[in-house]
Amino acid sequence: MNILHYSPGLRPGSISQLAADLAAGLQDAGFSNTVVSPANELVGALTTAHVEHRNARRTVSLLSVRGVLKRLRTYTLEQTADIVLAYGPHATRLALLALHGIPESKRPKLVAVLTGFPQHILRTRSLPHCNAVVAVSRFLRQEINRFYTLPENCGVWSIPYGVHEEHCHPLYRPSADWQTRWQNAHPLPPNTLSLCVPCPLTDIHGLHLLPELISVLLRQGITPHVYLAGDTNAGNRRYQEKLRHQFEESGTEQHITWLGLRRDLRDVLCNCHITLSLSLAPASHDRAVQEALALGRPVIGFDHGAVGEMLSTFLPEGRVKPGDIHAVADTITQWVALRPDTINSVPYPYRFSDTVRSFAELCTALAPNS
Repeated sequence: MNILHYSPGLRPGSISQLAADLAAGLQDAGFSNTVVSPANELVGALTTAHVEHRNARRTVSLLSVRGVLKRLRTYTLEQTADIVLAYGPHATRLALLALHGIPESKRPKLVAVLTGFPQHILRTRSLPHCNAVVAVSRFLRQEINRFYTLPENCGVWSIPYGVHEEHCHPLYRPSADWQTRWQNAHPLPPNTLSLCVPCPLTDIHGLHLLPELISVLLRQGITPHVYLAGDTNAGNRRYQEKLRHQFEESGTEQHITWLGLRRDLRDVLCNCHITLSLSLAPASHDRAVQEALALGRPVIGFDHGAVGEMLSTFLPEGRVKPGDIHAVADTITQWVALRPDTINSVPYPYRFSDTVRSFAELCTALAPNS
């Protein structure tokens, strides 16, 4: 079976990383894979996995859109693709337009792969014309089914983007050299409780709740230190300045370190006592929380969206009523006295091998004779 993957970015992280990982995983599973995307640093990994890469520049103008459509159509016919996996609503819209010019007898099945809820009206209109839609969480699948009436021949599959067990598992520990560098860069007083909050630095992620959480923990005799792991060069800059002012006014700024974007987030998560998810809006996907849980680290998060469903599988005791920062503090206090039991191995369906297997089953169901 020939599978063509279309990703408009193919940058490390999130849905673009999923495109590269899944192409390599399906290649190992015996499928023939071609990735169409702009050229960048992930292409080397595709070459190593014997996945063919075809270049398509970014769609920043009408002219570039026309060029991408022409190339997509050409690549689809050249590869005699049976399945086109389009990553994200923008890619799905472009893939649909490109495939429209192919005779039905030669047209491959189109699958939209979504990690977030499609917002743009033109892109949401593409979903009913797909042969299947893949959502990376049960919550996202529920939301798609709630807001869209899709035809019977377009099913919505829930397939989480699992972790690579060889890199992310409960026995993983940072190297001694890394730990030495971390301790030298971030020395803490004895008996300090380290908390990691990995998330984009935007107002929906509940970071303004941290001063109250820190104050409650201090009154309970716990000295916390919070590491904010998020890109300070992205997101809402005005909100970030507002946060800094709030931390200073509350006198909690000494208990907070802004780490910025970390390529070694896995090591940071392992080194902190507890990971927190304080997002006030239910998330459709949270890779950092999933990795923390897969590493066997204690995680506390508001019980909604993808975070709630992951905690239900990995660590039910970590679920807290959304917005209840005092319940978060109470759970932390309990866990300081008695660390919760965490996983010994990554459970189904949160292993990347589960992801590959589910996509293989989907592709085979859509094109059984290929």
